[in-house]
Amino acid sequence: METPYENPSTPSHTTDASRYALVELHLHVDGSLSAEDVMLMAKEEGVDVPSTTKEVYDLLSCPEDCKDLNRYLKCFSLPLSVMQMPSTIAYSVESLVKRLDEMQLLYAEIRFAPQQHVEKGLSQDEVVRAAIDGLKSGLSGCVNGFKANLILSCMRGRGNETENMETVHLGEKYLGDGVCGIDLAGAEALYPTEDFRELFEHAHAIGVPFTIHSGEAAGVESMRHAIDFGTRRIGHGIRSHDNEEMKALLKAKDVCLTLCPTSNLQTRALKGVTLLEDYPLPSFLNSGVSINIATDNMTVSNTTLRKEIQRLFDAGILTTTGAEAIVESAISHSFISEKEKEELRRKAEKRMKMV
Repeated sequence: METPYENPSTPSHTTDASRYALVELHLHVDGSLSAEDVMLMAKEEGVDVPSTTKEVYDLLSCPEDCKDLNRYLKCFSLPLSVMQMPSTIAYSVESLVKRLDEMQLLYAEIRFAPQQHVEKGLSQDEVVRAAIDGLKSGLSGCVNGFKANLILSCMRGRGNETENMETVHLGEKYLGDGVCGIDLAGAEALYPTEDFRELFEHAHAIGVPFTIHSGEAAGVESMRHAIDFGTRRIGHGIRSHDNEEMKALLKAKDVCLTLCPTSNLQTRALKGVTLLEDYPLPSFLNSGVSINIATDNMTVSNTTLRKEIQRLFDAGILTTTGAEAIVESAISHSFISEKEKEELRRKAEKRMKMV
């Protein structure tokens, strides 16, 4: 009989990861554009890009010698430059939704930062409405029953307090109409989570669900602040793998970590960990911490949800029982209604039982 979460004695090469690649809770639109889409959008935006998809892809994807999160974030310059018009913003979301449907995911929460798409004079409100239009258009063409919502990201930095508060209020305005919550993204080590206390205490007070990137480039104190603000999920949180006190707090507060293994290795989020076999996934599962596996950025990290899960099986650090628990954590911590969760749960259980 398989033990719940302990490392299998041999890699599970025969396990069909598609049975568990069902719910994606940590996915950035700008980090997941295809090279072909970028070339089309660049033409419409009047942005010069290389003439071949390979050259464009090389600009979009993380280099093998990536040393930290700040270098990883440089891959977003080109995508952001071609997402500055209502038509390109809508197209980027629509295309991503269609690709996720083709991958046969059941549900996803895809995120982007409205304030990063106003260089040509759009308001954040216009940006969000364009993204919602793209979301709805994409979903209308889905043939596999895929569903999705948007998460609006506030950005770490200084001098953008007004823009961040506007993002929070747009999250409230469009909540339930294509938007399911907000986020905080950006250079965590440079701009401490504690600096955003007022912003997220306000979001909590007005009932806007949120997740916060934390415990990726900074330590557990960053996560402690996020939990104190009232977050329901933490993006990454991988720095807490060897901190029993933090893991106990995550479990007690039922805060879910959206772990992104490939991305974490690329950004050197864990000192000394360069191989997936050493990724501390079992330490979270064995501690009873709710976790979800996610891609972060499909293009930047050259991955998909199915690839992430398959790699974990093949590395010998995930069992089928653990995979089932991960899917359930994703569903229970998604920013949708209880009725929607139950429907999603039924679909997921059916898929996971398929032989």
